[in-house]
Amino acid sequence: MIGLLLRIFITVLFVFISSGCSESAEFEEKASFREDFSSERLSVFRWGMPTFTMYNFRGDPDMVSNISGINYLRLGRSESDIYPSGFIYTKEHFTYGSYSARMKISGAPGAVASFFTCSEITNVFSDGTHDEIDFEFITAKPHAVLFTTWYMATGMEGGEQTPTHNSFIWEDPSFDIRMWHDYRFDWYPDRVDFYIDGIKRWTSTKAIPRRDMQIALHNYTIDTWEEVQFPPKGDVYQITDWVEYKKFKNTE
Repeated sequence: MIGLLLRIFITVLFVFISSGCSESAEFEEKASFREDFSSERLSVFRWGMPTFTMYNFRGDPDMVSNISGINYLRLGRSESDIYPSGFIYTKEHFTYGSYSARMKISGAPGAVASFFTCSEITNVFSDGTHDEIDFEFITAKPHAVLFTTWYMATGMEGGEQTPTHNSFIWEDPSFDIRMWHDYRFDWYPDRVDFYIDGIKRWTSTKAIPRRDMQIALHNYTIDTWEEVQFPPKGDVYQITDWVEYKKFKNTE
């Protein structure tokens, strides 16, 4: 009887380990793209810093800095209702795969920090026809993360445009955005899996992006979200150690 139970335990353990290994082995070990922010200035060939005004923020390259291998995006003070905002994005587009970043956000209320991908950064605030996957952090809610997938049609589908999105806010009193965490999402053709510190927190199966996307980091404010507690109560920093993208195996 003991021998039978031992064999069952070993079998279950093997299946568990195998399933865990297969999940972690779905993408290539070496990152196709990685940024460690080791240079004082971001490469103009790899990164863009948009300048625009939208809602209550203004993209401002002066709000972006690299110090000792860490990237800082600052949401600055303003004498008006338009706040200077740190925003960077990759000039390269990427396809299905695993996207991750190690980040923390300072605690002053009034900001939304984000790690996301978008199919067209330059058009995101103009024609609205883009795909997007987001981690967003409302600094007034330091124990929560907002996960979002977007699909916004580039043209008419079935006689009308079809903008769609799917969102879920994950909350845990033991979690704190003001501490370092690893954030990751795995983008498949039929779903997006969201992870925090290697643990899956949510899966979206709706509004899944279809177009290649750019990686972006943005620290901004907006007065139409009640949760944001606009206006900002001081300078807010989004701090990033590294960002990377890994291809899934056998996708080419």
